[in-house]
Amino acid sequence: MKPHNITPLMSQYREIKSRHPDGILLFQVGDFYETFYDDAREVSRILGIALTSRDKKNPVPLAGVPIHAAEGYIDRLLKAGRKVVVCDQVEKPGESRTVVRREVTDIVTPGTSLSPATLSEKENNYIASAVSGGGRTGLALLDVSTGEFQAAEEETPAIEQLLAGLPVREAIVPDSPGGRGALPSRAAGDLPCELLPAFEFSEEEGRRVLLSHFGTSGLECFGIEDRPLAVAAAGALLAHVLRLRGGGLDHVTGIRLIVPDDTLFLDHETLRNLEIFEPLRGDAPEAALIGHVDRTRTAAGGRLLRSWLLRPSRVVRLIEERLDAIESLTTQPARLKRLCEAVRGLPDIERILSRITAGKAGPRELLSLADALERAPAIADACDGSEAALITDAAGALRLQTDALRLIRNGIDPGGPPHLRDGGVIRRGFDDALDGLIDDTEGGKRWIASLQESERERSGIPSLKVGFNKVFGYYLEVSRAHLDKVPPDYIGKQTLVNSQRYITETLKEREQAILSADARRIELEREIFERICAGIAAESTPVLAIARSAALLDVFSSLAECAVERDFCRPSITESNDLVISAGRHPVVEDLAGSAFIPNDLVLRPDERQLLIITGPNMGGKSTYIRQAALIAILAQAGSFVPASRAQIGILDRVFTRVGSSDNLARGQSTFLVEMAETAKILHQCTSRSLVLLDEIGRGTSTLDGLSIAQAVAEYLVEDETRRPKTLFATHYHELTALADRYPRVHNLRVDVKEWGEAIIFLYRIVEGAGDKSYGIHVAKLAGLPDAVVERARTILETLERERQGSPASPGLPGRQISLFERPDPLREALAGVDPDRITPMEALELISRLRAVLSETLD
Repeated sequence: MKPHNITPLMSQYREIKSRHPDGILLFQVGDFYETFYDDAREVSRILGIALTSRDKKNPVPLAGVPIHAAEGYIDRLLKAGRKVVVCDQVEKPGESRTVVRREVTDIVTPGTSLSPATLSEKENNYIASAVSGGGRTGLALLDVSTGEFQAAEEETPAIEQLLAGLPVREAIVPDSPGGRGALPSRAAGDLPCELLPAFEFSEEEGRRVLLSHFGTSGLECFGIEDRPLAVAAAGALLAHVLRLRGGGLDHVTGIRLIVPDDTLFLDHETLRNLEIFEPLRGDAPEAALIGHVDRTRTAAGGRLLRSWLLRPSRVVRLIEERLDAIESLTTQPARLKRLCEAVRGLPDIERILSRITAGKAGPRELLSLADALERAPAIADACDGSEAALITDAAGALRLQTDALRLIRNGIDPGGPPHLRDGGVIRRGFDDALDGLIDDTEGGKRWIASLQESERERSGIPSLKVGFNKVFGYYLEVSRAHLDKVPPDYIGKQTLVNSQRYITETLKEREQAILSADARRIELEREIFERICAGIAAESTPVLAIARSAALLDVFSSLAECAVERDFCRPSITESNDLVISAGRHPVVEDLAGSAFIPNDLVLRPDERQLLIITGPNMGGKSTYIRQAALIAILAQAGSFVPASRAQIGILDRVFTRVGSSDNLARGQSTFLVEMAETAKILHQCTSRSLVLLDEIGRGTSTLDGLSIAQAVAEYLVEDETRRPKTLFATHYHELTALADRYPRVHNLRVDVKEWGEAIIFLYRIVEGAGDKSYGIHVAKLAGLPDAVVERARTILETLERERQGSPASPGLPGRQISLFERPDPLREALAGVDPDRITPMEALELISRLRAVLSETLD
C-alpha cells in the first residue's frame, strides 16, 4: 500500500504495531478485534478462521474475532506460544473529529496469563529468566497467577535439574553472545524465548528493581544477597513482567531461594518413566501416580501437592513435621472428616488475588474472595486439638485479620450485576457522593415511572405509554385513535404504523438529568471499585498467608485420607543410607488391581546389598517391583505415608531411571543411542545417596554387545568406591547373575513362577536367588500368538540351546551368537547322533548316502 493511500485508521494501526512488533496486535474496530497483514495470516492459521481483505483496491489481509468471544481466541493464541497485544478504543465514536483514539490496554504472554481458561487449575504457570557467567547460571521463576517467585544460582549443569518437570511456559534471556545458552536446551525445547537487552540482566539493575518492589533495604532477608546472578535473573524477570502488565504485582510479596541440597531431584527421564504426573501412554491416564494420591479439594492444594512430588525434601526435620501432621489426622478420623469438609471447594484465593492486583477481576471474583476469607476461621476450627506444629501454625495463619474482607463486604453489593458497565455494583452507604448520584438516578426513574399515569390523566388518553430505547431515549407513545387528544406541548419524534411517538421539554430535561447521573454513577462506581481492589492488593501478605495455609491443610487432609483408605504406613526417615521396605506395593498398580496385588519386600544396604540383579519372565512383576521402590521413597521424602507395612527410608539425593525404549527420531537418535546417553548420565552423576533403576540395559543392540555393556555397567556401579548407588537391575541376561559370585554387595533376586506342564503361573513374588529361564515363549502364548508360531519358536529355541551348549564361551558370556531367524541345519541334525569311533564301515557308507540325499534336497 502506498503511503498516500493509508487511511487514518490504518495509519493509527501501523504506529501502534511498530511499538509492539513481536506480538499479535488485536486492534478494536467496533465490536471486533481485527488483525492485519502477517498477524492476520498467522491468526487465520492458528485459529482456523477466514482470511479476508479490508480494501479491494489496496488489499490488506484481515482476520477478526468478536470482542465478546475474544478471551477464548486469546487463550488459543497463548497455547500456541504467541504474545498477544490488546488495543482497545478508549473513546466513543463521535467524540473525536478524526479517528477514534485507541490504546494498548493489555499485553498477555503464555507465562503471564491470568485467564482461567488458559491456566491449569492444579498446575503452576511459570515464566523463567536465566543469565550465565563464570560457569554459573542465575535462574528465576515467577508464577504471576499465584505470586510465587523463586531464584537460584548454581553451576550451569545443575540448572537443567532445577527446571526438570516444571511447567515453564516461556522464558527471557539476555540478547548477547551466549545469552540463549543460559537456558539449557533440554529445558527450553520449543519454549517461547524472548531476548532482552543485556544491561537489564546486570546485578546492579536487578538489585534496584527488587529493592524498589519489595521496599526493603537489602536482599539478605530473601537469602540471595551473595548470589549476583540470581539477583540479576530475578530483577530482569520482575522488571519484564511489570512492563508487560503495567504493574499489578502487589501479590508478589517475596522471593524464595531454591536450595538444591534441600530437595530430591527427579530428572525428565525419571518423572516420565515413573509416570508421576503423566502416563507413558497417552491413552492410559489412570497410570499416572498423581491421580491415585491426589485427594485435594482445592486448586491451590493440588498445586502444592504437585510441587512436593516434583521436588521431595531431603530435610529430615521438615519431612518428619509433615508426617506428624498427617499422623495427627489419621489417628483422629473425626478431625480428618471435619477438615476435609471445611476445605472442600474453597475458592482459589491466590489466583483471584492475582487478578485483583492486575485489575482484571470483576465483582463476582471479589465476592468469591470474601467467601473464602470468611470460611478461613472454620477451617482453623477443624484443626482444634491437633498438636502437630505445621497444623497449628497453619490454623493460626487462617485466623489472621485482614481489611480485605471488610472492604468487600461493605463495598460490593452481593445482589449486583457481574460486571461494572451498567452500575449497581457498589453498596449504598459505602460512598456519600455515589449515594447522591444513586438518589438522583432513582428519583428521576421514579418520576419517569409516575409520568405515564399523570399524562394519561392530563390528556384523557387511557392507552398512553411511556417507553425508552437507545436511539430516541424516553418517549410518549399515542395510538392513532387518540391523536386528536394529544396536548399541544407534545413534540413529534417518530411515526409508526399504528401510533405516534412524542417528547416534551420537561421529559427531555429529566432524561438528560437521569442519563447524566447514570453515567457519572457508573464512572464513580468504577473508581470506587478500583479503590477497593487497591485496598485488597495492599493486604496481599495476610491474604496470601491465609491462602497458603488453607492449601497446606488441604494437602495434609488429602494425604491422610489416602493413607487411611489404602492402608499406607508412616515411613521411618533416617540419615542412614539404607532402603528397607516390608510388604511394599506399587501405589498405582495396587489401586488398579485391588486385592489381587502381591506385596514384596526390599532390602538395599550399600555396604551389604548394594546392587540387586532381578531376573524372571516378562509380565512377572520385575518392572513393577523396581518402580514401586522408587515411588515409595519419593512419596516418603515428599512427606507422605507410603504403601507398605513398614518402610525405612535413608535420604536420597537423586532417583535415576533407565527403563523402556523410545527412539527420538525427531533428533535423529535411535533407541540404543538414547539408552546409552541416559546410562552415561547416570554413571557420571549418581552418588552413594542415589537410587538407580535399570531395566533391560543393552536391549537396543546385538545380544553379545548388549550383554557386554550390561555387565560392564553393573561392574562399574559396584567397583567405583566413590559412588556405590543403591541399584535395582532388572534383566533377561541370566549370565549377569554370576556377578553375585564375584562381588559380595551384588545379590540375585528372581520372579517366582510355577510351571504346570507346558504352562506357567505367575506368582508375582520376588524371592532370593537367580532365575535360569526367561519363559518368553510361554508369555508369547499367553499374549495370543498363533499356535503354529509358538511351536516353531519352541523348535528354534531348542536348536539355539544345543548350538550354545556346543560352542565355547568366555566366562560370564554366552557362546557364539546365533540368528533368531536361523532354521535348523539338516546336515547338522543328521550328524548329531553319530559317534565316529563306534560306526561300522557299512553304517558309514549308509550315512554318506543319506547325507548326499539331504544335501541334494537342501540345494533343490
